[in-house]
Amino acid sequence: MLSKALQILRFVLRCLLFAVLTIIIGTIDIVHCLILTAFTGKLRHLNNTQLWGTFMAHCMSVLSGNHVVLCEGKEHLEKDASVVYISNHQSSLDLLAMFAVWPKNTAAVAKRSVMFAPVFGLACFLNGTVFIDRKDREGAKQQLNERFQEMLPRKERIWLFPEGTRNRATGEMLPFKKGAFHMAVHAQVPVVPVVFSSMSDFYSRSDFRWNSGTVRVGVLPPVSTAGMSKDDLPELMETVSGQMKEMLDRLNAMS
Repeated sequence: MLSKALQILRFVLRCLLFAVLTIIIGTIDIVHCLILTAFTGKLRHLNNTQLWGTFMAHCMSVLSGNHVVLCEGKEHLEKDASVVYISNHQSSLDLLAMFAVWPKNTAAVAKRSVMFAPVFGLACFLNGTVFIDRKDREGAKQQLNERFQEMLPRKERIWLFPEGTRNRATGEMLPFKKGAFHMAVHAQVPVVPVVFSSMSDFYSRSDFRWNSGTVRVGVLPPVSTAGMSKDDLPELMETVSGQMKEMLDRLNAMS
């Protein structure tokens, strides 16, 4: 009984730490963005995600003992070209894993409700996050395609979760939705899969469990979409899903 109480207390304290860090670093990020806007005239600054996100991931690593290790594929995050990054989605801790390896010139995709989160939503907006209405599939698809077309001349990238929602239970991957792949095929740019190892051993919101632990990250080689059309989407999705599941198994076996 005592151990369960301590587990819940640790969970609550780490959630509070995460929230406080998000507010503090998000506020600093917002001020930084506004200063940059005053000097450059640009409202949104993609590389602030890399700067302040990496800093937040480092702070959480030090304070909570949740470490992120990039095991393979670092070179695929450093290419100077537009790509569509996709990754598996398990919990809020995915943010820390993402931030720890976040590439330059990259915008995130998030559901519209995130935009209204205090501090974090404004920071995301100023960092170039693309907010979509998941209930309006056609509208979201059109919005993503149009926004990505604007980003291509600047060699900017975009990152999203193809599963569309979190798999909190086991860390296994859910079936993919078409949005990310449709966008990549429409723009004729590669898909770069990023895989996070299962966090279920040390994190479970339903069990109020948040212990120290390590998230291992593997980045797969770019999957070309050159010459593909929407008719090729099912095969593309199956190929990428298979590669990511294999990588997930390898990363989990390292634990």
